[in-house]
Amino acid sequence: MLDALKTYAKEHDIPIISDEGLDYVLALITKRRVKHVLEIGSAIGYSAIAMASLGVYVDTIERDHTMLEQAKKNIALYDASNHIHLIAADALTYKVPQRRYDLIFIDAAKSQYMRLFEKYQACLTDKGIIVCDNLYFHHLDVNIVTNRHTKGLLRRLETFRQFLINHQTFKTEFIALGDGLSVSQRI
Repeated sequence: MLDALKTYAKEHDIPIISDEGLDYVLALITKRRVKHVLEIGSAIGYSAIAMASLGVYVDTIERDHTMLEQAKKNIALYDASNHIHLIAADALTYKVPQRRYDLIFIDAAKSQYMRLFEKYQACLTDKGIIVCDNLYFHHLDVNIVTNRHTKGLLRRLETFRQFLINHQTFKTEFIALGDGLSVSQRI
């Protein structure tokens, strides 16, 4: 099932988590006995379906109408246990849920990672973790990139990495898999 979704994503230029990154996140879920996940950035539902296949409950937020429709179809097709709750909303304006999550997975607008991290950290259980994908954005070098938008995005990601490194209440590990992951846990 995931292979079909991965093929669809490639054919339609839809960014999804890398195989290595997904394997790492799934291993974290198993190792830490995660039960509830909040995913920010559903796209077509690929990672939510993969996480739910481990028996966890996933609340996933997506704002793009086209992605929402595709995610709805995919979740209906592949989430037989009804473990995924798709939320049609902009994560930046969505009211923070009362529920607490063992893992928050951020894979949305890279330029908004700091705001998303700050907003949703309150939803984390005491021993929960926040995982962010794409921290190295195709391993592009800000000094070589000529596109102004891409250069700005790379600078914002570097600012976010420094934010994580210097955070007073979270310890962050950076994982060099795929486009790069961060794993942050309260100290």
